[in-house]
Amino acid sequence: MVFFLMEDKKMKNKKVSLSLLATLIIVAFISPLLAQEVTEHPLIRPFPGAVFDQQRSEQVNFGEFVFRTGTPPRSYTTQKIKGEYRNLRYFLYNQDGSPNRDVSQLEYFENFKSAALERGGTIKWEDTHYGLVFTIPREDGGITWCRVQTSVSAGRTSLDIIDEKPLVTTLEFTPAEMMAALDSDGKIALYGILFDFDRATLQQGSSKQLQDVLSLLALNPELRLEIQGHTDSDGSAEYNLQLSQQRAESVRQYLLLFGIETSRLQAKGYGETMPLAPNDTDDNKAKNRRVELVKR
Repeated sequence: MVFFLMEDKKMKNKKVSLSLLATLIIVAFISPLLAQEVTEHPLIRPFPGAVFDQQRSEQVNFGEFVFRTGTPPRSYTTQKIKGEYRNLRYFLYNQDGSPNRDVSQLEYFENFKSAALERGGTIKWEDTHYGLVFTIPREDGGITWCRVQTSVSAGRTSLDIIDEKPLVTTLEFTPAEMMAALDSDGKIALYGILFDFDRATLQQGSSKQLQDVLSLLALNPELRLEIQGHTDSDGSAEYNLQLSQQRAESVRQYLLLFGIETSRLQAKGYGETMPLAPNDTDDNKAKNRRVELVKR
C-alpha cells in the first residue's frame, strides 16, 4: 500500500514538472511574437554612418521619460514627458568592424543640434554628463523630445525619444461649430489642417477638417471667407510670410476643386505677424501655426 502511494506521488510530481516545462516552452516561443517591433524615428536621424542596433533598442506605445531642461551646469529643472517612447542604440564602426572612436562627443552633439534647429527645434540642455536634450515640433501639433548620450570609446549613440501627444488645439470643428464661432467672433482657428514639414503640401490627415469646411460653405451659400495662413517665428520673417501664403492658397485650391465659387474665397498669408501666444515655448509655437477662417 505504501509502495503504490509513493509511486502515485512520483507520477503526480512528474506530471507537474512536465506541465511546467511545457508552459515555459510556450512562453519562450510566444514572447518574441508579442514583443513590439522597434523602428527608427521618422524625424530624428542618427549620426551619419551609424548602424541601428535593433536588438538592444526598445519601443513602447506609451511610456514616460524625465528630461533635464535649463542652463548648464547647475541651473536646471526636470520635466516628465509622456507618450510613445523609444530608446534607440546606434554604433559607429571602422571597416574592420572595430568601434570608431574618432568622432568626439562634441561632433555628435553638433550634428544632432544642427538637424533639430533646421526643423524648428529648441535646445533644452547640453552637458558632457547628462547629454544633449532638444525638442522638435511635429506637424500634427505635438512635440518630440529627445536626449542624446554618447560613448566615444564604444562608438555608441543612445537616443531617448518621447513623442508627446498633440495639444487639444488639434481638435476638429464641425460645420455648426465653425458657423457659431464665425457668427460670434468673426473668425475661427483650425488646427486640424496639416501640412508637410516646411512645405505647403496638405497631409491626408487634413481631409476630415477640410470636408467639414466644404460642408460649412455648402450649408451657408452666402458665406464668404478669407483663408489665413499663420506660422511661428522660426526662420526669417520673409520666408514665413511666403510659406503662410502658399499654405493658405493650398487650402483655397482644395476647396475650389469641389465647385466652390472663386469669389467666395480669398487666401492670405500673414507669416509670424499675428501670433496667438509668445513664440517662447514649443507649445506656444504650436498654437501659432494654424489656418484661420475669417468672415468677410
